[in-house]
Amino acid sequence: MIGKGKAGAFAAGCLGLIVFVSLCAPWISPYDPNQIDMSNRLMSLSAAHWMGTDQLGRDVYSRILYGGRVSLLLSGVATVSTLLVGFCIGVLGGYFRGKVDTCLQTIVHIFQGVPGLTMMLAIVGVLGPSLKSLFLAIVLTSWADFSRVVRGEVMKIQVEPYIEGTRVLGASAFYIMIVHIIPSIAGTVLVLLTIRMSRTLLMIASLSFLGLGVQPPTPDWSVMLNDARPFLRTQPHLMLAPGICITAVSLSFQIIGDTLRDRLDPKRMQRVEDIA
Repeated sequence: MIGKGKAGAFAAGCLGLIVFVSLCAPWISPYDPNQIDMSNRLMSLSAAHWMGTDQLGRDVYSRILYGGRVSLLLSGVATVSTLLVGFCIGVLGGYFRGKVDTCLQTIVHIFQGVPGLTMMLAIVGVLGPSLKSLFLAIVLTSWADFSRVVRGEVMKIQVEPYIEGTRVLGASAFYIMIVHIIPSIAGTVLVLLTIRMSRTLLMIASLSFLGLGVQPPTPDWSVMLNDARPFLRTQPHLMLAPGICITAVSLSFQIIGDTLRDRLDPKRMQRVEDIA
């Protein structure tokens, strides 16, 4: 059985390779990903086209190389933005408590009371399919979960004796949050970030697959999945290639998040070592 450390290292290596290949796509791609060649449409795997061609004669391998750029960039920016919104609200509510916390938690409960997928579909439907509307939909439907976790961590830390001592010595709330509280919850935030990246990538893939996210002819894995549906039986590799890429990236982020959670929680690691 593979240990968590080895699994995390393998996942990090796999993710790093995919990111590197996506960034270097303009230099290593053998064809233009949007180059149409109807005379060579739906070709099988060959020396000229390693992963065949799609219904428009575009090289699938080249589109796979380019396909990760939009998904990875959008999921990264959306996740970080979501984290920033939820982090700020969670820290403020957890530290100040009272009326401030009550007001912020009311907003959090409102957003959590609406099904996330329903809200995302509504936002994208009103604003129209585009990267901007997809980004906004992800941020608005995801920040509340971050906020609740951060709030709980801050509430536990701020009652620690060293925080009380710092407050008695006259330190300002801003100083305590920046110097003591935020560094103390950095590990939890990092774990949340990696795990949320996996979920965000799947959200983007789902909406783009439905035609509500990334729009053709942009080379994107989820768009490639949608385009390949009519040819599943005759050309299954058209769906397998982008599907494997999405699965690999999503699992890599999930495994990295689980590994970080174990490494950054000494008590949990001690219990695991005792059982072993």
